[in-house]
Amino acid sequence: MANSDNSNARLKYIGPKDLGNLILPTFCPRCFWYERHYGPFPARFPGIFTVLDGVSKKSVYRSFQTRKKLPDWLNLPSVKRRVSLDEIGAVQNFQNRKYLIALHKRSGWYLRGAPDSVFELENGTLHIVDFKTARFTSKQDELYPLYEVQLNGYLLLSSKYPVSKLSLVYCEPKQELKDDIKFNLEFEAKIIDVDLKPNIIPELLMKAREIVDLEKPPEAIPNCHGTCYYIDKIIDNEIKKKES
Repeated sequence: MANSDNSNARLKYIGPKDLGNLILPTFCPRCFWYERHYGPFPARFPGIFTVLDGVSKKSVYRSFQTRKKLPDWLNLPSVKRRVSLDEIGAVQNFQNRKYLIALHKRSGWYLRGAPDSVFELENGTLHIVDFKTARFTSKQDELYPLYEVQLNGYLLLSSKYPVSKLSLVYCEPKQELKDDIKFNLEFEAKIIDVDLKPNIIPELLMKAREIVDLEKPPEAIPNCHGTCYYIDKIIDNEIKKKES
């Protein structure tokens, strides 16, 4: 099968969050195969959440720049300082952004990702944090295995320091506006600790490699509504065109 440069990159690099999808009960190996070989369909995820996550990261950055400590809304114990990616692992510049990167030789994957914030604790270990702009609901709890993989991927990428703590920080919008005249929406931080399970990452990297190395796409999960759904729609339309 002929692959473009972009598709070759998709077969070479994988992010911790993409890897986390493999552990969910809704994971479809056929979708994964198509997305890695040909690229995903355009996402419908609202861009506002990416903006809000960026606000959280900038707030932490500015607080350390101006006050040398965490912002008041983020209550994490024993934080000594904010740590840059260059200090904690091998770094690659990609699309005007820095990423941690490491090669898993057995699978041939380059694991590449950038945690939202990394802090050095008073005991010299790292605390890695990822921000989520959402309420911690039962639906978010169902996604916990994905986030567990994501943060443990960052743990493995942080090769220069020991990591002792992983956390999800949910930035939850308050129910009421502070000022009815101005649209000033406030948020509260809910911190969820994540178990350290670095051994799950190599297993998932091998599973991902086994899927993409198949000559043909594997079977889909029943009633898949991901990429499979759109692929089948395209195939059905092409069949109808030929029959008409």
